[in-house]
This record gives sequence, C-alpha cells and structure tokens, in this order.
Amino acid sequence: MRPEEIARMFSRIARRYDLANHVLSLNRDRAWRRELVREADPKPGERLLDVCTGTGDIALEFARTCPDLEIVGLDLSEEMLRVAREKVHPHPRPLSLRGERGERAEGSIQFVRGNALELPFAQDSFEIVTIAFGLRNLPDRVQGLREIYRVLSPGGRVFILEFSVPQHVLVRLIYLPYLRYILPRVGGVLSGSRTPYEYLRDSILDFPERAQILEELSEAGFHPVGYRDLTFGIATLYRGKKPW
Repeated sequence: MRPEEIARMFSRIARRYDLANHVLSLNRDRAWRRELVREADPKPGERLLDVCTGTGDIALEFARTCPDLEIVGLDLSEEMLRVAREKVHPHPRPLSLRGERGERAEGSIQFVRGNALELPFAQDSFEIVTIAFGLRNLPDRVQGLREIYRVLSPGGRVFILEFSVPQHVLVRLIYLPYLRYILPRVGGVLSGSRTPYEYLRDSILDFPERAQILEELSEAGFHPVGYRDLTFGIATLYRGKKPW
C-alpha cells in the first residue's frame, strides 16, 4: 500500500484513533509511550523529531517529561496532525520554551506534514528521532532508516516502538486469535471503519523478526543497536545510535 493510501485510510479514523488504541491495547499504549521516553532520556535543549507522529501522543509525552525540548512531529495525514495540534493548544502545562516573563515561545513543539521517506530536514538536525507504530507502514523501511540516520546529529539516538508477535508460545496462543479475529472487529466498531484494523493485523503479522530489524538498523549505519520486549512481547522497543 502506498504512503498516500495509508494516510487517507488513517485520516478517516483520526477522531476516534486514540480511543480505539487505548481500548484495543487495554491502555498499555500509554505505558509503552512512557517507556520510550524513559529510554530516550531527553535532555533540555535537545531537538527531537517524532516520525509518523499520528495524533502526537509521543511528542506530547516528551513535552510533558522535558518541557525544554524542541519537538517536531511529522506525519503524512493532515487530519491526524489536526488532532495533534488541537491537543497542544488547550494543554494546561506549557509545551514550549519559556521567555523571560514565562510567556509561551512559539515553535518548540510543531507538527508538520511530510513523508518519512523524504524527511524535509537538513542533515544533523536532531539529537533524538522516534517512530512509534509507524515503521511497518513504510513501503521501504531501509530508506526510512537511512533518512532517520541522515537527520540525526553524530551521537544522536533513534528509538522505534513497534507491535510484535510474542515469542512465548503460551502468550502467542492467546494473542494471535485476538489479533486475527477480535481486534479488527472491535477496532471497526470503535472507529467506524474496519479496514485500518484489518491492515493493522496484517502489517503486524507481516512485520520482520526482531533480528532483521536490528540488521536493518546496522545496515543504515547505527551502532550499537538493541531491543527489548514490552508486555510479553506484544510491543518491542528498538534503539540505535549514530556514531560520532
């Protein structure tokens, strides 16, 4: 499926996307995002790019944790970005850098439309790049990882959160029937469209094994690389570093 087709598909469910995610993951998606932020360990003044940001939850979690980050969220779906921007505007805690009198300084959190395979940023632009549940949507993962490598500054870190098929046999016996039969139906009821959740099911089942993702990270230039499973291997957090 082409990136534009995927963007249109998710645009149709943008308003119900967060609700469906919370219900279908039994609210574990919130914990996974917090774990990604803890692993990234952001520092004040660093620049962060969240690729395939969707409705902006990863970017917002970073902003809550470290308000002095400069954050850009990028996605191909304008409808998803519209929801993300609406989340930022009424947020009770400042999400941007503060001026001398504590006023809001525009620009420290920004959502932009763009293609993950052709990132509209200069080389060495960010200290951290994240992508959550978006790598499997890229028609060319290797190109996507190369683009992330390009825009990271030397010493920069990439963190990738993705759904996985659990490795433990007993967990698989429970998870796979849920993924194949229950998730598409419940997702369709919650969002009003079953197609994105059938796509989600298929993309999870087709996603490569963990070792292959590590190999692709290494081939893109990252070193060292690693991963750890979350929630019995339903999700996996990958990491890599751009050498100095």
